[in-house]
Amino acid sequence: MKLAILEAWFYLQVPVTWYVFRRFARRNVLGELMAGTIIGCFIEFATEPLWDYHFFFTVYKDVPPCIVLGWGVMFTLVVFVSEKIFKALFGATPALTDKRVFLTDVTSAALIAFPIETVALKLGVWDYNYHILNWGWGEVPFFKMPYEALFGYCLLMLIGPTFVRCWERPFEA
Repeated sequence: MKLAILEAWFYLQVPVTWYVFRRFARRNVLGELMAGTIIGCFIEFATEPLWDYHFFFTVYKDVPPCIVLGWGVMFTLVVFVSEKIFKALFGATPALTDKRVFLTDVTSAALIAFPIETVALKLGVWDYNYHILNWGWGEVPFFKMPYEALFGYCLLMLIGPTFVRCWERPFEA
């Protein structure tokens, strides 16, 4: 029952995210959602053997579409938080050519993406295939999550948010 509710929420989070940003932040995030979903599609299909999902509806092996859509939501949140941190630190909105944005993107990975990963894993949405991953760096204190997961998100945020920023406007046009 818990997984059915979570699966329903994973589908609903896309329109809810769009509505909340539109209503309260006065920001159209449709482009971010779409660009992030493209990255999520690549990630999920490329890394499918590394995790086992436990949702009912899947499209490729055990990859649920709601997880692919969830990447769009996560990247939308990461870009938003990264830009807020950037503005607080440097007093301006980041330009695509400003290398300092990598710092705030990686910080956002630790603040947004890694906790989302942790919560979903602990709720049983998926399991890591540790025998394939062969992770052995240890666990992040408090989160009880592999350091490799945090490091992977930090690496991903060096390119993902830039892709989202480059493509958000064309998708909204």
